[in-house]
Amino acid sequence: MLQADRCAKIYEIIKDKKSVTVQFLSKHLYASEATIRRDLEAMEKQNLLKRVWGGAMLPTVDRDIPPFVREQTNIAAKEKMAKIASRFLKNSCSIFMESSSSNLLLIPYLRYYKNIVVITSSLRVSRLTAEQTTASIYLLGGQVYEGAILTGHQAVESVKQYHTDLMFFSCSGITANAGLTSIEPKVMEVSREMMRHTKKKILLCDTSKVGKETLLTLADLTVPDYVIMERTPDDPELVKALGDRLITE
Repeated sequence: MLQADRCAKIYEIIKDKKSVTVQFLSKHLYASEATIRRDLEAMEKQNLLKRVWGGAMLPTVDRDIPPFVREQTNIAAKEKMAKIASRFLKNSCSIFMESSSSNLLLIPYLRYYKNIVVITSSLRVSRLTAEQTTASIYLLGGQVYEGAILTGHQAVESVKQYHTDLMFFSCSGITANAGLTSIEPKVMEVSREMMRHTKKKILLCDTSKVGKETLLTLADLTVPDYVIMERTPDDPELVKALGDRLITE
């Protein structure tokens, strides 16, 4: 098992149990205790957990789910959303794609269109787009965050150079009252600037985020032109507020 896969499983286990021993992780992940300790050390440096004697526990500071975990969660829902989102694509369109893991599953659809232009703040999006499509790719400048996301003043200023047809983005939580919320301020600043420089803002939001209000306001509920979910959420108030802008399978 690769370290990234192991770390993703460790994070899920600790998130569920709140604390866990090295011995437990070693047994359940079929890895040596020395390997597990190295994984925990690497994850602690990213503030994903706090090591304690004989194991690890959740950190006390709230934060968004790390990229390597996001990419492996709710895959079926994200695949459905990506298929729906692909309907907005057309030849010669320009697209903002921020660092959302949902955007990764949209990338394969880009190869069916000609002269696509992608502007992104994500090293992962840029690499996969280059590998899987013939799209022209513009990578924003800025400080690298979490090893894969470009953030900071330079990234925000870079966005201002462009004006796109579409923007695909996500959020940490969505409610009728709080609107779209986020946890990561560095990532949020770039996403907000993208919203100011695009014609059509399309939110990809699986229903696991419905009803959640996280630390920061990303945008008012009226900001997205469309909200794509894998199914109709069990929240009549939100469904009513979104109206015809809500698109599901």
